[in-house]
Amino acid sequence: ILAPRRIPVTINIATAYVDGTISPDNRPCPNPAMTVEDVRRLAAMPLVELAGHGDEHLNTMDDLSRGLNKLRGWLAVSGNTLLNTDICGIASPNSNLTADEITGNKKLYEDMGVEYVRIGPGTTYSGVRRIEGKLSRMTGSDGLFWKSNKGISEHFEGAFVVHSVPVMKPHTLSQVKRLVEENISRGTDIALMFHSIVKRGEEYYDDTWSYDYDDFLSLADWLIGREDCFLQTMRDAVRGQMIREA
Repeated sequence: ILAPRRIPVTINIATAYVDGTISPDNRPCPNPAMTVEDVRRLAAMPLVELAGHGDEHLNTMDDLSRGLNKLRGWLAVSGNTLLNTDICGIASPNSNLTADEITGNKKLYEDMGVEYVRIGPGTTYSGVRRIEGKLSRMTGSDGLFWKSNKGISEHFEGAFVVHSVPVMKPHTLSQVKRLVEENISRGTDIALMFHSIVKRGEEYYDDTWSYDYDDFLSLADWLIGREDCFLQTMRDAVRGQMIREA
């Protein structure tokens, strides 16, 4: 979907989920995983950033480090043209890490070659905003969806902890567009986080963490049709690199 539209993307890899060694209790979702060869094919695509997501999808420093090392090892393959071997980011599994926890361990992350850690709404998602978020899912209100997530808007350049907005089955295309438009008007950055893109009628379509295939297609076309926003990988946003590779 994204590659032919020249849309950059960051994909977080839970390595044990991919190679089949994950404990059944730690599987991030019921969906089948991609393969190691799929990951290598992604690494050869110019607009793809690969980032860590733990090995067993856990938030321990050991598991996060093991996942990074395994991912980097998969991409250290001679004879292939792998463009995206610069693995410098992590997404907290289930966004369970807090900004304070991440900042407190910043030196440990940096020793692992990590330049940023992405989490979900986290501390910006107060009790009131949680209620607004739930109401936005129940009612489909664009305004409530924006209000519940506006605290996540920020400038990512130079950031070590980066917040993102989960886009899930209950969220409408109109809600996501409103969120993007509000950030454009304010000149701020927003990271949209998707888990699974599934077609209507396919298995797992009704899973909470799935998002409708046709709506995702429409969103992609809407984004590339705008001249007032810039699409980046998480790595480039954090580094302040306003560049798209050819």
